[in-house]
Amino acid sequence: MVFRYQSLASYFRCHKPSKNVSSTPPTFPSYLPIIGNLPLLYLWNPRSFVLSPTDFFQSSSSHPTHVKILHKDLYIVQGASNIVALFRASSLCTSIPFVKYAVFTGFGLPKRAAKLFDLDNSGPGHVPHLDSNVDPLNRIDYRVHTSMVRLLTGDGFAPFWGRFMSSVTKRLTQRNEELSMRVGKKEEQRDLIQFVADEAMGAFLEAMCGPHLLRLCPNFLEEFWEFDRGLPSLLKGMPWLFAPRAHAARKKVLKSIRLWQAHARDNFTSSVIHEDGDDEFWGSRFIRDRHVMFLEMKGYDHEAVASQDLGAIWAARNSITATCWTVYELFRDPNLLSKVRVEVESCVKGHAGKHIIFDIDKLMKMPTLQSVYAEILRLRMHFYIIRMGDRADLPILPYGIPKQQVVVTSTTVAHMNSTAFNTGIDNEHPVDKFWGGRFLTYPNGDSDMSAVFSIKCLEGSWIPYGGGPRQCPGRLFAKRQILLTTALMTSLFDCKIQEDADKDLGEDLRAFSMGVAHPASKVLVRIRSKEGHGV
Repeated sequence: MVFRYQSLASYFRCHKPSKNVSSTPPTFPSYLPIIGNLPLLYLWNPRSFVLSPTDFFQSSSSHPTHVKILHKDLYIVQGASNIVALFRASSLCTSIPFVKYAVFTGFGLPKRAAKLFDLDNSGPGHVPHLDSNVDPLNRIDYRVHTSMVRLLTGDGFAPFWGRFMSSVTKRLTQRNEELSMRVGKKEEQRDLIQFVADEAMGAFLEAMCGPHLLRLCPNFLEEFWEFDRGLPSLLKGMPWLFAPRAHAARKKVLKSIRLWQAHARDNFTSSVIHEDGDDEFWGSRFIRDRHVMFLEMKGYDHEAVASQDLGAIWAARNSITATCWTVYELFRDPNLLSKVRVEVESCVKGHAGKHIIFDIDKLMKMPTLQSVYAEILRLRMHFYIIRMGDRADLPILPYGIPKQQVVVTSTTVAHMNSTAFNTGIDNEHPVDKFWGGRFLTYPNGDSDMSAVFSIKCLEGSWIPYGGGPRQCPGRLFAKRQILLTTALMTSLFDCKIQEDADKDLGEDLRAFSMGVAHPASKVLVRIRSKEGHGV
């Protein structure tokens, strides 16, 4: 049987597809043809599985692949040209089944509200499908996405970003002052990852939800990260009996969100709305408008709105975790840190009291800083981009993937393609290791002054934000958040890693496929105020 399987797999990898666009992709062979594949290795090490040269992800680089797993049909799309084709066909797709699963199974949306997803046949566009019978108020997919786009790329972005910038600058400057004012030894031992995560997430919460969530629920950050650690168990559908901590963490964080929202309902009046549309009780206009929007929908109440807002808050964990990795990689490499500090210093416009004011547009263009940012997302982002053709087959030439079938693309597989990414002159920088210069070119010489950041020619290969019409709308905020927080950390603090800085930190694979991986362990550092930035 093993010989037969290996022979079939060899044929499959060498198979040349038909030029008939209507044909479906070939099926990956399995030991158990009736049941399908049983990827047991995935349970122990999912990263190793998707990168194994014999698995169906690696066999899908030249053409889409049909895979049967325990009677379930999947279509795997890998390879840059195929991924680009999938993104271009995304307007034909629906994300409703996957969003419903996440908010219901992961974020605790009540069944009565989750049913609305099943009834929404209006499509993703501004104009609903002609045969749609959904009340415009119940177009949950379109309305939720539109509200997110307004916050992250529309008229809600400037005030949202301004509040985050002000908050994260204030928080980190305050931590810097606390270290400077210590009597005697002006340093302390901290977990670098938790330090960065809490300060950046705290600033995000203040920007999105206003000051009262953290005031009313001072343990919310701890509750949130506990929920995040338990979310993989929830998304696997594990009941309370087998995942009591995960369910308890979700219950606790939802209770805090409901407490804050009740306070906002009781205290908000139109007179407290600022000129930019935001207010202190709801925070951003985005949150306030969402509250009204959801309560217009069938089956929604305050409990359901809290679950939806937990999902919106949780979405920040990827950029926050990426920030932690970025800061870690810089403080473990003095040479790279020095280069980034030179770039960051050139972006300082001035000071407002003790607060550093950066030229954000200039900061966003710094080559080494951008290269580190892009490399972190390449190396640490483990996510499945999932699509489903709604009313038409998806054309991934020369095949057509049948409508209403799940299509999966792994960012891990795309990002670990050594033929797509720069590995150095002598391949001294393999793709499974961090290299801060991977996205730099030197068209005018080898000096740092001539470095140019570039992701050209990487379409379909560097895909941390997905692609197509539903590409992550938060990508602009995420980049700004990562770069600004990193700039502040490197400007205000010196951190000495206590353990061997050359030792690979490793990743926590329990949340594999959910986004940016958390580090596998704490990173203990001696943190102190950077010389010249104390009180």
